[in-house]
Amino acid sequence: MFKALRYDSGKMMKLPLAVSQTIVKGYALQWASGYLAIGTTASTDIRFVAMEDVTTDDSSHTEILCLPVEGVEFEADTDDVVSVVDRGTYADLATGYTINPDSSTYDAFYIDEIVGAAETSKIVRGHFVHALE
Repeated sequence: MFKALRYDSGKMMKLPLAVSQTIVKGYALQWASGYLAIGTTASTDIRFVAMEDVTTDDSSHTEILCLPVEGVEFEADTDDVVSVVDRGTYADLATGYTINPDSSTYDAFYIDEIVGAAETSKIVRGHFVHALE
């Protein structure tokens, strides 16, 4: 799960979701054909984090309360323990709600620091990185 820590005040907005989405608060979201969808392991441009749970059916574009990620620091769960060498590196998403500190093919998230002890902690602080436009 991605949890906003700093600089998130007053930025919440409601935007439409793609069809057939099951979103849980804290999921990373990206644009997909004009609608928001859950981020994937190949995401390079996460723009929002879900601030509520929402499920859409196969025909409606339900709106979701979300937080734009630009300029916001997040605490993020990882899919494995974090090492000291992961500080100051880019990471890919492992799922729509975790990062993979051992993969940096798509560089969706930048790790600033480890929360807890290295080699045992599975939580980091950092920010999303936008694709070059």
